[in-house]
Amino acid sequence: MPNTPSRPRRKHLLNGRRVRIADLIDAGLLKPGDELFFQQRIGDAPHQATVTDRARLRLPDGREFSTPSRAGATVAGRRAVAGWSAWQVGRNGPSLHRLRLELLQDVAKEVGADQETSHEEAEAVRHRFATLEAARAAAESDQPRSFTVREFIGLWGLEDRDRMATAQVEADLANHGLTTSPDFRAVSLDRIIRVVTPPEQDEDESSTEGSAETAEAIADELSEEGVDIGLTLENLFPHRMSLVSVPPSATFEEAITAMQINDYSQVAVLANSHQLYGSVSWESIAAAKHRNPNATFSDAIDRGARDRVFDYDRRLLDVLGTLQQHGFIFVRDDQRKISGIVTAADVVRKYDETATPFFLIGEIDQELRHLIVNTFDEETVKQACLAAKLTFKSLETMSIGQYQAVLNNAGCWAQLGWPLNRELFIARLDELRKVRNKVMHFNPDPVRPAEVAKLRHFLDLIRLYIGS
Repeated sequence: MPNTPSRPRRKHLLNGRRVRIADLIDAGLLKPGDELFFQQRIGDAPHQATVTDRARLRLPDGREFSTPSRAGATVAGRRAVAGWSAWQVGRNGPSLHRLRLELLQDVAKEVGADQETSHEEAEAVRHRFATLEAARAAAESDQPRSFTVREFIGLWGLEDRDRMATAQVEADLANHGLTTSPDFRAVSLDRIIRVVTPPEQDEDESSTEGSAETAEAIADELSEEGVDIGLTLENLFPHRMSLVSVPPSATFEEAITAMQINDYSQVAVLANSHQLYGSVSWESIAAAKHRNPNATFSDAIDRGARDRVFDYDRRLLDVLGTLQQHGFIFVRDDQRKISGIVTAADVVRKYDETATPFFLIGEIDQELRHLIVNTFDEETVKQACLAAKLTFKSLETMSIGQYQAVLNNAGCWAQLGWPLNRELFIARLDELRKVRNKVMHFNPDPVRPAEVAKLRHFLDLIRLYIGS
């Protein structure tokens, strides 16, 4: 493989950036003018595309696309196509995915031989690469590998899923032509996921007429870059919590017992694991008995609950109105099974889980701001920030990083006069700065109790010395 000027930057391909057509060209694995073919159906003429000098794929009609997936979806008239696997170089040459994997293998070797890369980092890269390679082979053999989300993101040395961490995981998955089922971003950390190849969607029925225009419009909506999906329904309940249900043939006693022993206000009525017949609650039982003292169990079933079933990866914000109106909804998992129930109480619990560290951070910020404003003049603060290579606009616009710079300044710390160790104090403040970043970027994973305790203790500490 030729030694090109782009080699020193290729380490980023194993650290959160997706391989692009331009990377294959830079590596000498592909060149402008190469003809690509996509055999959609056996017996049909293959679709064709040409690699341009701008690292795009040009179709015979002149349209150009920056990603193989968008080009493939367009020519196939599908909502999605795994373009890296579909397009191959020449009629019998390697797929773009095979070239991508060859590039990644070469970069992994470079990382291992790089003197500036620590042994631990190189080993982590090799282990992660080998694990994803094995997962791809297993997925292609229809025996996908399974992990908990916690185990899976641990391959990247991660403990939770903030935006940057998720982007890195998604990029590495995409580079190996993989995804997870269910989506690792949309479920709890203890949920078991399978590493699979992305499914292709069926042809869009609306594309039978004017298929080229329709397909192009669909393809334009596709992106090979990941998107934030926000807080989902399955993030709201622990995975190990099983759904409590009764059959349509149940009695009042069965439903009441199920609710009482679990301290629930409602239970699902399931015909089978995929079909919700309705729900029964204390309210629906009381209403049925009020209407007719001789009511049967069937009379107490709220069949309208069948319209309140949502997929596990549905955003919480999308269903808040339904939750507010009815008090609960049902959740369907990635296998289309009715897997859980989300209540208004679950939303309150999640709000408390998120809001508590948010408010603690706000109070710490306020206390530190008052401390600095009341202790130091603006010029002293400015010089401390500049010495730490940070910009400074005003005391009113300071960030926690600037508080840290001021308090870590030896002169400022001495002026403060606190009988505390500056290094330990600043180290804890830096920990809390990282927690603050996770909270402010709306990480779907809750702040760990130990981190919440650190926030509380730090707030108590600074209040103690500010007030002394």
